[in-house]
Amino acid sequence: MLLHFAVGKSASSEPRYVAVEYIGNPESKDIEYAIVGKGLTYDTGGLNLKPTNSIEDMYLDKSGACATLGALHGAIHSNLKKNIVFVVGLAENSIDSDSYKPMDIIKSRKGFTVEIGNTDAEGRLVLADTLTYT
Repeated sequence: MLLHFAVGKSASSEPRYVAVEYIGNPESKDIEYAIVGKGLTYDTGGLNLKPTNSIEDMYLDKSGACATLGALHGAIHSNLKKNIVFVVGLAENSIDSDSYKPMDIIKSRKGFTVEIGNTDAEGRLVLADTLTYT
């Protein structure tokens, strides 16, 4: 189980990577830049549940993915002459009997292991695997 998928395995929708290659310079085969964002479509905090007055805004934990897609939109509409890959890691940090737990040890996409101290660190876990994927 990878970090990204551990975060989203309790949600009704599977976690995903979305990658778009923008080829603004077709004369080059090189990708010059990568823009990466995390998109927690909703963040309960997992088993380390967020408190009242904090959990209400957790639909905003997708702003990195939104900014990445906004940059893609800007590249398209400005006819940017660069080759760029835009990647977002999407997941929902939900709770059920399959949720990852504090003290679990999970392998990253890069092969490192991470001991979970707090399930509310999901953004870093998703971003770590998304960067490696990219």
